[in-house]
Amino acid sequence: MKKLLILVLTLSTFVGFSQRNKEDRKKEFTERFTKRNTKSPEHRAEIQSKQMTLRLDLSSAQQSQVQAALLEHFTKAEEKKMAIKTSDKKLTEDERMAMKSEALDAQIALKAKMKTILNEEQYKKYSQMVNRKMKPGKRKK
Repeated sequence: MKKLLILVLTLSTFVGFSQRNKEDRKKEFTERFTKRNTKSPEHRAEIQSKQMTLRLDLSSAQQSQVQAALLEHFTKAEEKKMAIKTSDKKLTEDERMAMKSEALDAQIALKAKMKTILNEEQYKKYSQMVNRKMKPGKRKK
């Protein structure tokens, strides 16, 4: 009986030590997430413009205009993100609301630029693509 008890205690301690704690899992997730999203604005603009070329049948002139518009949009967003990361202070609710408003203004400006670049049919498809991206997906319960 003593041997069985010692065996159970030994196994339970090994199992307890082998499990990772929440901090480790959270740290690993954030590291993976940041590695995945560290693409440069130039790279993101190029990839997205090529995807739009395939989906919307853009001409080469339209592709270059779209890429320039996306590059401008992504670089501004990246600058704002880096400015927030470098500041040590925590943002107030008003600052967060102002940032959200600025981001929405930037999206509106990008949409207006796309409207001038694309023709009506392409813009309709583009709007559908953007709306599909913005819809929340099915969440697991």
